[in-house]
Amino acid sequence: MKNFYRYLSLFLTLTSFQLEANQYTRQQIETLAEEHALSVYPAQADDKLTATASPIDSRLDIKPCEREITAHIPNLNPYSKNMTVRVRCEGEDGWAMYVPVQVKIMTPVVVAHSYIESGQTITQNDVQIAMIEKNRARNGFMADIKTIVGSKAKRQIRSGEAILNKNICFVCQGELVTIEAVASGLSVKAVGIALSDGSYGETVSVRNKSSNRVIQGRVSSVSEVQIFL
Repeated sequence: MKNFYRYLSLFLTLTSFQLEANQYTRQQIETLAEEHALSVYPAQADDKLTATASPIDSRLDIKPCEREITAHIPNLNPYSKNMTVRVRCEGEDGWAMYVPVQVKIMTPVVVAHSYIESGQTITQNDVQIAMIEKNRARNGFMADIKTIVGSKAKRQIRSGEAILNKNICFVCQGELVTIEAVASGLSVKAVGIALSDGSYGETVSVRNKSSNRVIQGRVSSVSEVQIFL
């Protein structure tokens, strides 16, 4: 009989422990909201995301929850950096709260590693990759160091400053360039002289050295221009 009561007492103790509700802290709830926001936000492979939840009011009384709390974003706009996460405790005495979360997207761009003078040819040692907020990465930011090595600075660029497409020339006036004529999957190359500066994707005038003919071509790389026939 003593053993019976002993086991009964142990069983009731364990049962009471299993039914004991979880007490969640404000920090745990904020962390859950941040993690959920990051899990649903679409991002490019090279992007780095951080999420910051607004602090939960310290005066708020957070009741224990019999189950694990869950997170959900009603009316999700996946491209908005401001989200409201609903954290919910299911159950008879359940509760819900809404936690504002701000997502910051950092994207890689090429910046000057050291001071670059106007007219200086850019080498791999002159630049490096830095992460900046994506909403600041306007058109013209460069993301690949290899594509700009060999280009020239059109103006002074300070150390740490982003390399913009408009501030460098892939094809520079008066310099020799390769002209690639493309037609029906075939290509023919010739040498020409650039008559104007051009950055990647821009159209420039080039004089063919052999024929002396002036043509318009699209800057495709450092010292290279493409024309499509």
